[in-house]
Amino acid sequence: MKPNLAMIAVVFLCATTCVYSQDTPTSVEIRGDVLKPGRRTAADLRSQFTKEIQSIKFSTATDQPEHTGTGIPLTSLLQAAAPKVEKTPKHYDLSFFVIIEGRDGYRVYFSLAELLAPGGHAQAWLVFEVDGKPLTEKEAPVRLAVLSDKGHDRYIWGITKITLVDGTKLANQLSAAR
Repeated sequence: MKPNLAMIAVVFLCATTCVYSQDTPTSVEIRGDVLKPGRRTAADLRSQFTKEIQSIKFSTATDQPEHTGTGIPLTSLLQAAAPKVEKTPKHYDLSFFVIIEGRDGYRVYFSLAELLAPGGHAQAWLVFEVDGKPLTEKEAPVRLAVLSDKGHDRYIWGITKITLVDGTKLANQLSAAR
């Protein structure tokens, strides 16, 4: 039996619908070496961090127009997640790494030290609205704008996971594995 054009079209439409109808993530998972892991939607961020919400100016590339984004400092969310910090050694909190992952698998990395004021004070923002409109389905639930970076390599959209990693604990595990 030879497939006819109608059968091929139905199979194609079903396959296309299955691929593109995957649920768009509506929340960001905060996980890793934190005391308060969980999932947060853009609405959760708005309600939990009302006092930290600000408008920022950013562009997505050097030759692109500037946009106005509404969001919160990344550090606000990280501090609310409460990294599992030991009392010793001194400045233990600066040994953490932050991994931010988009739904397309793209990842960007920070040291917690570069995000905090005494270390680097990188201006990293979780943005949930651009130019007065909610993010597109592609960019939702939040995107990252790093105003202090000269390039745009760490601008990421469609963020699904933020993982905090205790670098001291990781280094000790790697040393013990030798």
